[in-house]
This record gives sequence, structure tokens and C-alpha cells, in this order.
Amino acid sequence: MSTGTVALFSLVLLLVLIFCGVHLSTSLMFTSVLSVYLFTGRFSTAMNVLSQSAWGAVRQYMFGVIPLFVLMGLLANLSGASQDLYDSASLLLKKIRGGVGIATVVANAIFAAITGVTVASAAVFTKIALPQMLRLKYDRKVALGTISGSAILGMLIPPSLLMIVYGSQADVSIGKLFVAAVVPGILMTIAFIIVILTIAHIRPSYIPEVEELSEEEKKNFWRIVLRPWPIVLLIIVSLGGIWCGFFTPTEAGGVGAFGAFLIVILKGKFRWKDFWATLLSAGSTSGSVLILLVSASTYSKTLSMCGVINVIRSFVEGMNVAPVVIIMVFIVILMVLGCILDSTSILLLTTPLMCPIVADMGYDLVWFGLVMIIAIETGMITPPFGMNVFTVKSSLYGMEGMENISVNEIFAGSLWFLAAIIVVDMICVFIPSVVLFLPNAM
Repeated sequence: MSTGTVALFSLVLLLVLIFCGVHLSTSLMFTSVLSVYLFTGRFSTAMNVLSQSAWGAVRQYMFGVIPLFVLMGLLANLSGASQDLYDSASLLLKKIRGGVGIATVVANAIFAAITGVTVASAAVFTKIALPQMLRLKYDRKVALGTISGSAILGMLIPPSLLMIVYGSQADVSIGKLFVAAVVPGILMTIAFIIVILTIAHIRPSYIPEVEELSEEEKKNFWRIVLRPWPIVLLIIVSLGGIWCGFFTPTEAGGVGAFGAFLIVILKGKFRWKDFWATLLSAGSTSGSVLILLVSASTYSKTLSMCGVINVIRSFVEGMNVAPVVIIMVFIVILMVLGCILDSTSILLLTTPLMCPIVADMGYDLVWFGLVMIIAIETGMITPPFGMNVFTVKSSLYGMEGMENISVNEIFAGSLWFLAAIIVVDMICVFIPSVVLFLPNAM
């Protein structure tokens, strides 16, 4: 079978399997094996590609970073870090109109530097921040949108599982990706804060007037504000150590996980039952990601072996347009896919296809990785399958008075933040130094 036919067949078959509800890893492996068989005519060759990928895909030292950073985030949450961060930020910002909403964004940003998982932030802060915002008479849509929108910072601010997935697929330094995401992450946080301040200005009825500090808050002000210092110190040590070259991302994950474990013990939150559940959760999350990486490695080798990448590259080069136009087309494709697929699936499907073309055009793959991830973020809050929106909705169950909140309300509130994500992505596209300044300084 010709290369062009195999290319078209593999892409169509993969999409059909995914839309039929077949798990992504199964879809990738089945499509890969069948495509190699059709291209070579030998079933043994197809099985050899699969076995070699399964054996070699996740044996590299760098993949230890996945379970270690996942464990770090889960242990930090077990220690009560999310509540401490929110209490500290909300008290500091209480004298600003919209301060509690801004505190949710800031706490999400700091919590993102521990977890690396978006849905974790959405679930945690639905329980913590929503009752407080509704008590202060925030518009319900704005309150829900603030939580689901700001939770995407978990995908952008390092350590991020998406960066690890992208780095492994694009053969890019994970340490450089982590460092490159710092400035865009800060920009995104500022953009979200500006969104809340803008809402307060143009829709004053949506956000209440400033609330005065209570006597207890005045009395314990600095004790509450400084309570999260162990977590902040842990973030500085783990991420700062990568940037300064003291240790690799994998070693940073080990340092972070051990530090989070010490915080759990020092705060008196250690319980064998909770600790065992945390280990099981870390193993389950890491295992699912690693299985996806094995299947994605098989898929990537298949695309290369069957010449699919060369066919797509030739098609793109034949379009005879400026390279930045190709980048913008890729961004639109990623945003559209974000409406129907989860973030990890999008990266695993598109990285092997897009990155060779981007590299041929002379772009830095570290820069493109951040542009990709920010574009994919839009899908977390857009219909019909915005993962953050449904996470917030599921987290409402069991919360008193929240039974009548609809998914549509959460989507409507989240759209305030969609423009901010797109603006930050365009800044990164047209001012690459925003992304590359820190990694180039390493």
C-alpha cells in the first residue's frame, strides 16, 4: 500500500476509533500495528515495532519525573496546602474589590506549581472558594467561571504533566520546558486578574463591595498570611534547583515529593490510611500517563516508518504561505481538537505530526511546546466537553444549595477567561522571547 494511502487510512481509522469511545492508548496501538502491516505486508514487523516501543518508550531516566511530581502534588494537598494558600491570598487581597476572586486565581497559580494537574485544582477550589464567593454575593456565573478558568494554570505553570508528555514526544528538555513556562504562567495569572478587575468595573453588580476584616482576622493577620510558607519554600527549592542546575527535573521531583511528605508529618496530617490512598492515586495517575506514552511512541514510530510525516510535510510546504500562517493554522486545529478531546490525547496525536514541520521552518520546539499547551488550554473551558467545567460540576455534588447549578452556567462564566488565554498565546507567538528568555539564560 502506498505511503499516501497509509497516511490517510491511519488518520481516519484513529479518529473513528476515538469517536467510537475506544481508549486512546488502545486506538493508537491498534492503528499503529495495522498501518505497519498494511505498509510492509508483514505482521511480524508490525509486532516488532509494538514490542520495541513498549520496551524502550518509558525506560529513560527522565520518566521518573512523572510519578514523583504527581506524588508531590498529592502529598501537598494532603497537608492542607490548598486551604492555606487560599486563606493567605484572600486575606491579603480582601481590601480589593474582587479580592476573593483574585485570591482564587493566585492560590490556583501557586497550587499549580505543586500539582501539575488542572482537574485537581478545579476540584479542590470548587470546595474551598465557591462557598466563600457566594457568601459575599458574587454573581454565580462569575464565581464558577473564576474557578474553572483559573484552574487551567495547573496545565501551564510547572511542573506540568503536559510538558512532560510533550518533552518526551518532541525530544525536548523537560527542564527547559519547565523554566520556559514561568513567564507565560505569570502572564496568564496577571491576565486572569485583569479579567476579574474588568468585570468589577463594567459589571459592578457581579462583584460585591470590599468586605472589612473581622477582629479575628486582624488579630491573626500575619499568622494566616504566612501559613503557606513551607509549600512556597518547597516550590522555590524544587523549581529553582532546576533553573540553577543543582539537579535534574527527576531529582527535583524526588526532592519535592520528600519535602511534601515532611510537611504532611510536621503539620500532623499523616494517617496511614490517607497515605496509602495517596500512593495508590499517584500510581494510578502515573500508570495511565505512562501507558499513553508507550502507545504514543508506537504511533510516532509508525508515522515515521510509513512516511506519513513526509507526506504531511510536503503538503504543508506546498501551501506556499508564511511560516507564521502555518503556526496559526496549527493553533486553530489545537483549539478545535480541544473542544472534543482531552489535553493529553491532543498532544499525543499532534506532536509527532506538527513538531517536525515546525522544526523544519526553523522554530524553537521549546517555544512551540508552550504555544501548543496554551492553545490546548482553551478546550478545558469550552463546550461541549470542557474538562474543567465538568470537574467543577461533579465537585458540586454534596454541597448544600448547589444542586440547581447547571453546566451551561459554568461554561458561560468560564468564557470571560477564554479571551485572556488567546491573548497570552498570541503574545507568546509574536514575542518568542517571552517564552525563551529564561531557558536561554540557564
